[in-house]
Amino acid sequence: MQKKNLLIAADTFAPRIDGVSKFLQAVVPALASDFNITILAPDFGPGCSDLESTPGVRVVKFRIGKKQWGDFKLAIPAFSTIRKEVRNADLVFVQSIASIGIATIFCAHLMKKKVVIYTHVIEWQLALKNVGFRGIMKFFSRIIIMGLAKILYNWCTLIIAPSAEIAEIFSNHNIKVRKLIIPLGVDNSMFKPPRNRRAAKSELSINPDNIVIGYCGRLSKEKDLPTLHRAFMRLQRKYNNLTLMIVGDGLPEIRALFKDKEHIYFAGMRNNAIPFYQAMDIFVMPSLTETSSLATMEAMACGAAVLSTNVGNIKDYLKNYRTGIFFKKKNSFDLSNKLEILIRNPNLREQLSSGGHGEIVENYNWKNTIDEFKKVLMPLCYEEPEKLL
Repeated sequence: MQKKNLLIAADTFAPRIDGVSKFLQAVVPALASDFNITILAPDFGPGCSDLESTPGVRVVKFRIGKKQWGDFKLAIPAFSTIRKEVRNADLVFVQSIASIGIATIFCAHLMKKKVVIYTHVIEWQLALKNVGFRGIMKFFSRIIIMGLAKILYNWCTLIIAPSAEIAEIFSNHNIKVRKLIIPLGVDNSMFKPPRNRRAAKSELSINPDNIVIGYCGRLSKEKDLPTLHRAFMRLQRKYNNLTLMIVGDGLPEIRALFKDKEHIYFAGMRNNAIPFYQAMDIFVMPSLTETSSLATMEAMACGAAVLSTNVGNIKDYLKNYRTGIFFKKKNSFDLSNKLEILIRNPNLREQLSSGGHGEIVENYNWKNTIDEFKKVLMPLCYEEPEKLL
């Protein structure tokens, strides 16, 4: 049987590292055995991406604009190129509704092509946190952003969400397209606890006697890393055996909080975060908005005790004081208090480490995620659009 053509549109790509780029890095090779894949992506410059040399995968890149929105720069899509790629596609799989995603959905709508969109983030929440408008301008920008999001999502054939709660948020905003739930998973053959956490710390030149508190992800406004910084600085004055590890990059003003500072290990952007997760005793996700938070799941799979805000569908796998601990959003005092509980109680750290790892291994296996995506995408290539309404 001849392979069908799957067009994937993404507004982020390697060398930038975030949930979307990590998702593509994991899912595309698995789908390439069943599809001829073309990826529309921004050109963030040279970087390590195996996808560009994966058999059956072609990457079409678009130049980046100069304007920065938060920690993000939008690509400038060429409509003629996107129109050509959409025309050749049997199915369009969109990862975001920034510039490339918007142009792809628009062309697909005009050509009556089927579009599946995966909700890595709640787009309008992310956009509103990064446009930087205040007062009346913020009010009008919300109306415009929400209106555009509704139109684009309602032009899609199917929305795939990581949880029923996220799907319901879309329904509550009058987005009427059919929705399907496919939870994200973690490749447990790669993301796993270290044989020896002290040795993992030593490999990174960290004192193995120190308690390592870590974060991995973008340094962006919605991640609220200043709250983590304030909590750590408060604890660091009290305990002399703490190291804060930051893995990721982003806004210069947030980077400045951590880079070249005493007791802070700033790793920057890394293609392979596993050695860093394995060196963490405690992982903190202080985000103000998430869907699944793949980084939190990866940290749990690697055996870190997790502290997180209760956002998105994190509560589906983080059970308070069983697989992790929640703290209040934007509250550095609550975070420092919860961190201190773990610092002073190694047995509780071990219980959360074991419980979190077990939860991910048992219920959030990446193979299951891949199998579900294949079951959904392949039939859509053959079904007529009216059968999907």
